[in-house]
Amino acid sequence: MPSVTSGVFLLHSASNYFSKSRARRRAFTLVELLVVIGIIALLISILLPALNKARAQSQKTVCLSNLRQLSVALSAYASDHGGSIIPSFNMPAQTGPTNYVAGSGLIMDGWAAILDRDGYVKSQSQSVSTAFYCPDTFDIDGMAQGQTGTDPGKSRGWIEWPMEFAGPTYGDSDPQISTTWPTQGFTKIIRCSYWLNSYNPIGGALANTTTIAVNDLYYTTCVGYGPDAANRYTTFHKTNAIRNSSLLVTIADGVYMGRQSVDQINMTNTRIGYRHLGPGGNNTLANAAFADGHAESLATTQFPCSYSLTSKYAANGGHTTLAQQEQINLGGATVYSDPSYALKLYLAVNPAAN
Repeated sequence: MPSVTSGVFLLHSASNYFSKSRARRRAFTLVELLVVIGIIALLISILLPALNKARAQSQKTVCLSNLRQLSVALSAYASDHGGSIIPSFNMPAQTGPTNYVAGSGLIMDGWAAILDRDGYVKSQSQSVSTAFYCPDTFDIDGMAQGQTGTDPGKSRGWIEWPMEFAGPTYGDSDPQISTTWPTQGFTKIIRCSYWLNSYNPIGGALANTTTIAVNDLYYTTCVGYGPDAANRYTTFHKTNAIRNSSLLVTIADGVYMGRQSVDQINMTNTRIGYRHLGPGGNNTLANAAFADGHAESLATTQFPCSYSLTSKYAANGGHTTLAQQEQINLGGATVYSDPSYALKLYLAVNPAAN
């Protein structure tokens, strides 16, 4: 008859056996481990593009929200100022003509800084978490040397307001320097990554006086530039000059302002920043706000251009005719307060144009 001691021994041996057996079953072989790693890698490769696309969509949505907020601010400014649209900047006060080439070291306030100072949109100094800054902005001082050149990253970058030009001509082809202006209430430097649809004729003699006389060509202008031969200066644009507010682009992804005929991807000195994921892939879509307050995404073939014989439009694979440019400006978006009148004005100044 087995003893109690023998029974305990057998139970202990069985326990050890099953414990070792369980341990052996829990352990992974090298092959099993490699299979698990392979499965995880495959899942990541499948999920990562979807996650990146979702992130890109989220960034684009934040940008559109920024533009809507800025649109509300622009409308509020105009309402509070009797229909006068915010200037791109006010020409610095000086003795005699206010053509900027006449002086140096003169500070320009800038539309973003004006909205911040006057309480329409508040920002922290040089902050990247405000309505003035698209989350897909390239961290590049886009206009540091006066123009974006051939680097598409610069038009996807940022500039800062208030600012001054460093010379030698004191126009927008010279280096730009940001600065505060405490005497005028500008105690912060506002980093901004949005382009403004503005007439900005600084840095040299006026090519002609017609654009001074016809004030509301684009959405806004720099105020106080001149004088022309008739002693006229640029003044505030008015909201009542806008013929179709749902078509007129006011602000968009990009840097600085102006150059409406140079707005396509890979154009030299373009200021429209195609930062977002679109049908053509990454960096093929720009968000834009319109004068009626809505915002939408525009592919490079949808962004409107101004009337110019040198305007190249991607949809046509080269130079456009004025008839094509007219169709562009009436086909869903425009850079003009009144596209048809702007074309008549262009033909009056350029009678040989097609």
